[in-house]
Amino acid sequence: MNHYRHILAIMLLIICLPAISFPSQFMSRKTVSIAKDEKIDDDVYIFSNNGKLYGRVTGDFTAFCYDINTVGEVGGNANLFGYRVDLNGTIEKSARLFGNIVNVNGQVLGNLLAFGNDLSLGDKAVITRDANFYGQRMTIDGTVNGNLTLGGSDVIISGIVNGDVTGEVEKLVIIPPANIKGNLKYTSKTEAVIESGAVVQGETTWKRPEEKKAAEEGLSVFSVLTRILLFIMALLVGIILIFSFKSHTGQAVIQIEKKFWFTFAVGCLTFIICTAVAFFLMILIVGLPLGIFLLGFGIMLFYIGKIYVSIYVGKLLLRAVNKLRTFSMALEFIIGLIILTVLFQLPYLGWVIYVLTFLLGMGAAVNGYIALCRKYNSIAAASAAAGINPSDPRP
Repeated sequence: MNHYRHILAIMLLIICLPAISFPSQFMSRKTVSIAKDEKIDDDVYIFSNNGKLYGRVTGDFTAFCYDINTVGEVGGNANLFGYRVDLNGTIEKSARLFGNIVNVNGQVLGNLLAFGNDLSLGDKAVITRDANFYGQRMTIDGTVNGNLTLGGSDVIISGIVNGDVTGEVEKLVIIPPANIKGNLKYTSKTEAVIESGAVVQGETTWKRPEEKKAAEEGLSVFSVLTRILLFIMALLVGIILIFSFKSHTGQAVIQIEKKFWFTFAVGCLTFIICTAVAFFLMILIVGLPLGIFLLGFGIMLFYIGKIYVSIYVGKLLLRAVNKLRTFSMALEFIIGLIILTVLFQLPYLGWVIYVLTFLLGMGAAVNGYIALCRKYNSIAAASAAAGINPSDPRP
């Protein structure tokens, strides 16, 4: 559970920092590619389906892409979010990678944080300082000059770790030519498999997970009941939104469909405004009411954002089943909400999906409102040009 809190805090911090620094290089296209001979002397922020870095970015490099591949050089930090993240170049500071599939086969001169489902540290990879891996399946074949921290399911180590290895895993296998020069300390239900030829120079400490006490089991039951209650509440709120604010809800979902990464970027900025600005106003006595209102407004957007994403997810699934048929928004919402609720329960990855879902939903809520206002303004302008009063009920 501590891992969840750390990752959530890190993700929110990473998301906040780019927006606060006001990027001068913002790229948002279907495919963004920085050529091999191209050099950008600034921070770069990419929102795209496919992102490729072959050249050099002297500042920080932040990308929100379905598929992101960095072959070139980054003079600052790298913050990469995507379904598939490949780091094959050089990061001169620290790298934070979040994705379903994360492959690292380059150099990171600072610290590395990798979070996802399938994680891989290739045999050519070199991490100058510490490396932290959190996910389901992970393979460590490269070199970590600092300490290695692990949290996940199946872990295979065959690389070199000059520091200590600490982890909480289900299964740990260490195979040749692995060389752990520090201590090995891990928590697991089963003892690690250390094959002949693999070396652990320090002390090896194996600890079994603590068994749940009766009080903890009762808390677990309470947690399940709480999740069921939250699901029912989200279901009711979603149905109310769909039938009471159908136009805005439809526009919000359209924004996710047509402007996915831009909508996500708007969600991140909205989060900044509704938290950082709210806390700043609350520090001032005069701005306390406005700060409380802004914070409450942000919490409301954060909550209802899940509803828009649920409709989008349900629509994708139903469209895959039958492309010709049109389904009701309520049905799309119910199916999508069930899918997201299940995904939120995934170990480690669930928290990433949770945060990204709500940020995307916040952006959809804001973009949907703006799109709706533009639509009504266009209708009003067209009516005025034709000499028709839009508020006049007569034909």
